[in-house]
Amino acid sequence: MNYQAENSLSLYESNYHKLQEWLPDLTCREGAAVLAATGISPICIEVLEQNPYTTTIQIRHNLQGAGPWVSALVLKVRIYHDAQVAEVIACQGIHSFKPFYPYPNPKMLQPYEKRRVNQFLGEWLSYCLLLRRKTLV
Repeated sequence: MNYQAENSLSLYESNYHKLQEWLPDLTCREGAAVLAATGISPICIEVLEQNPYTTTIQIRHNLQGAGPWVSALVLKVRIYHDAQVAEVIACQGIHSFKPFYPYPNPKMLQPYEKRRVNQFLGEWLSYCLLLRRKTLV
């Protein structure tokens, strides 16, 4: 396994554990949940598909007060319970990320766009967990 793939795997594992911390009952949840924390607008998480080994969720975060030119954050995440990994499968209307894109390309995606959106998910989840912990204290 090369360094890039190994590093990505730990990123997906980290995202899985952050989601589990956020929603411990994710494997048996149906429908939608709204998470609130001091300092951010509510975050809606909807279970789109539930299978024995995977769950697909959509995370939607409307950024209140950001103005009409800023669209809501919308991520679709597939969670693999048996492997304990989570990966972004769609972000802001872009689906099916390739591991690598030649640059430049028609959509001007970064060469490692798949990794970048998964890094973003991890950083965003860390931020939300930090705010949630401050709210609970």
